[in-house]
Amino acid sequence: MDLRDLAWMVRHLDEPVSAVHLFPDGGLIAGGWNGCVKRWDEQGELLWTASTPDRVMAITPWGNALALTAGLHVVVLDLATGEERWSRPLEGSADLQCVIGEHLLTTSSVYDIEHFDFLESAFWLHDASGEEVHVHRLDERPWDVIEHDGELLFGLGRPRGGLLATNDGRAFEHRAINDAAVLAMAHDAEGPLVLSSVGDLLRLSGEGVEGMVQADAMHTGAGRLFLSDEAGGFACIDGGVAWSLKGAPVTAAAAVEGDDGFVAVARWSGAQGHLELVETDGTGLATHEVAKIEAMVGEGPRLALGTQAGDVIVLDAPMLRRRFGQNTPPESGDDDAAAHRAAMLAKLRALRT
Repeated sequence: MDLRDLAWMVRHLDEPVSAVHLFPDGGLIAGGWNGCVKRWDEQGELLWTASTPDRVMAITPWGNALALTAGLHVVVLDLATGEERWSRPLEGSADLQCVIGEHLLTTSSVYDIEHFDFLESAFWLHDASGEEVHVHRLDERPWDVIEHDGELLFGLGRPRGGLLATNDGRAFEHRAINDAAVLAMAHDAEGPLVLSSVGDLLRLSGEGVEGMVQADAMHTGAGRLFLSDEAGGFACIDGGVAWSLKGAPVTAAAAVEGDDGFVAVARWSGAQGHLELVETDGTGLATHEVAKIEAMVGEGPRLALGTQAGDVIVLDAPMLRRRFGQNTPPESGDDDAAAHRAAMLAKLRALRT
């Protein structure tokens, strides 16, 4: 069965999709490599289309506004209409973004092509009107951010590594973790975990956690933690490796909540993309050939993914299970019923797209 036949809805951005965001009510926002942004409501109706200066990477709801990182800029749109409220250029590429109190905190980084490394990064604090309130510069790049105990924790690269903590976006405190640079961070049932630059999985205390050797990416969703590596390994971590899969390199992954929940793993062989749908115990559910996927997010019972072909596909866990049931081979003599189901699926697919 085609992935579109399993989808809650399929929409189009008309350019490669670089970021997606799902609202708890089912609404959807997608941003593209050329700066296009679209918002749909929970029924899939297009609410607005906007244009930003460059590729959209971070999508951050901010009250009745929407903050975006777009190339070298931070852009804030009206959430209801998509109209631009303000845009500010930063020093280098705009990377991470989060809301802290009534302000917006955005990081930027400058890459030196000759040295193949990041020279300088900065934290930019803006108020709702777009006024620059504070800027903090440093020599390491922040790679990821999580919130913990009322603080924002940023994982730092070379040479210092460790964490940079702040609770107001103005004052920052450095905290070392085993002298390791931090690539990614996430929460599990016991608290925050960090993935170091040498592939180690650690607690904030520096205590090691059994995980996949030489992992280079961390994925979370539905209270679960996953690691992947360049060789195509993908593992569920629950006090250690609960289960693992092998395949082409992983480009994105997410998990869906609920009794009908599942894990989605996007892979890219260099010529063909695949989306693996996996049961929460690691049992294979289905695999579909797709265009390359680099944007994926889960929210409640739904998962949204964006492809380089410009498709934005939303899967709904209960509907997905029903579709798999409908795809069960019919009993002998049930050809008419099977043909009827196929015709109905074709009509539903036409309506969704």
